[in-house]
Amino acid sequence: MKRRTFLNLSAAAGSATLFTPSIIKAQESFPSGPVQLIVPFDPGGGADRSFRLMAPFLANELGVPVNVVNIAGGGGWVAWQQTAQWDAEQHDHMLGTMNFPHVFSYLDPRMQRPETIDSFNLLAWHSLDPCVWCVRADEDRFTDFASFIEYVQANPGDIVISSTAVGSDDHMGVAFAEKFIDGFDVRTIFSNGDSQKIQELLGGVSDVIAANVGYMTSFVESGEMRWLTVLHPDRYELIPEVETFAEVTGEENVSFAGRSFVVANGLAEEKRAVYLEAIERVLNDPEYIAQEEAMNNNLMFLVGDEMNALIQDTREYVESVEFWEAEA
Repeated sequence: MKRRTFLNLSAAAGSATLFTPSIIKAQESFPSGPVQLIVPFDPGGGADRSFRLMAPFLANELGVPVNVVNIAGGGGWVAWQQTAQWDAEQHDHMLGTMNFPHVFSYLDPRMQRPETIDSFNLLAWHSLDPCVWCVRADEDRFTDFASFIEYVQANPGDIVISSTAVGSDDHMGVAFAEKFIDGFDVRTIFSNGDSQKIQELLGGVSDVIAANVGYMTSFVESGEMRWLTVLHPDRYELIPEVETFAEVTGEENVSFAGRSFVVANGLAEEKRAVYLEAIERVLNDPEYIAQEEAMNNNLMFLVGDEMNALIQDTREYVESVEFWEAEA
């Protein structure tokens, strides 16, 4: 099997909604008021759903209300550009969220972005939700992933795939296939979030949806869709019946929505520690874990060297795909 990716997952263990903590804990001085939790996408997607679920737990730990605020646009970059410019004093009551590999779209020379990963004060990794491809349950042109590949190769340009923005994890997986699988010629629709992609697939506008396991599970369980392949190093434990991309093609196509937290550059270490400790407690809260597991979202708390290693692996994957060449 040829290996073109470098992700070592085994080494890693707008609108606003107000959440008020059920128990107000005594705080010495920080945070002294509501915290804004910034989600860089429209409401209703996988990241938005997960962080809205987390918000009341985080509010309970911090002892202050937590506002989930959506700032959509630019595949996440409308929010991230603001995050990179946050002031340590003025924006100390703001928590940003960041998705990998999405943020590495700055590597696309067409973006001409001055920011890099070093422009952000990364706090902790939150979760990892593998990419998955699904089709409508009544799709009869192919029965499994092998016959899907054969169909695509025999009918170039016939298949339409709904993906999120250019440079997203969904798009990265499709771009990888286009680059490394002979005869993989499809048309890609870049949609405005998960809800629109689902409408496109179920409405017959597209033939395949590129998304994430957690968000697609309910549609498979309801009988509206069926799994096609998962973009994971090996069979994903939450859907072990689904073949990996590599099992069929021999190419290890690994992509995921990796969600993380960021804070303002230069934030005082004691304030940073308050956020970090609260996040860690939430990610170890059995009730929160159970609610995320019910949505097939895989929590993964990482900090420091472990987080940085996974981020570097992800960057190397993006650089190997060079999705901007496929779009040129």
